[in-house]
Amino acid sequence: MAEPSQIAFEELGLGSALKRYRLRVAPNQREYAWTSTEVTRLLQDFAKAINDDGPYFLGTIVTIPRGEGTLEVVDGQQRLATTALLLAAIRDYLKGKSEDLIVQSIDDEFLCVIDRAARSRVPRLALNADDNELFTNIVTGAGLPDDFEALRASHERLLAARDETRKHVSRIVAPLDELGHGDLLNRWLSFLEHRAL
Repeated sequence: MAEPSQIAFEELGLGSALKRYRLRVAPNQREYAWTSTEVTRLLQDFAKAINDDGPYFLGTIVTIPRGEGTLEVVDGQQRLATTALLLAAIRDYLKGKSEDLIVQSIDDEFLCVIDRAARSRVPRLALNADDNELFTNIVTGAGLPDDFEALRASHERLLAARDETRKHVSRIVAPLDELGHGDLLNRWLSFLEHRAL
């Protein structure tokens, strides 16, 4: 007789989910679908929640355990992917600004793990087969090859989301002296980890 399936609920911030698990979107799941409108709305909602010093309830992310700390994402991939792009934008902004420990924390705790066999950094979140290579290049900081050409509409949307998250990071730090940028962006990291539910 088969064991009954267990349904569990865990309240985690998006950053905590990225930090704690390796997440995989099924290879045949839909592509990255958010346009600049959805990305901007999410970033504005985050900013409002941070200013209000409260939690932000995004809705449930549905996953299926797939062994040894890996979860398959059934629902919530757009929010997770956009959050990972925001984390990469914060990391990229802070590089070279005397914030090496925050940069390292973002890379090592939220965005990537080291695959010792492959001797490379791999993202904690993997998208579907069509989008994963581009997404990996963005979140690992590898950059795009010189001859890169967006072949799919989802590639264009991922690049637009990357650009929107970068612009957003620049906008939120603009009013501050550069010495305060790390503290403000660290506040965003804490929010994503603990209060973006």
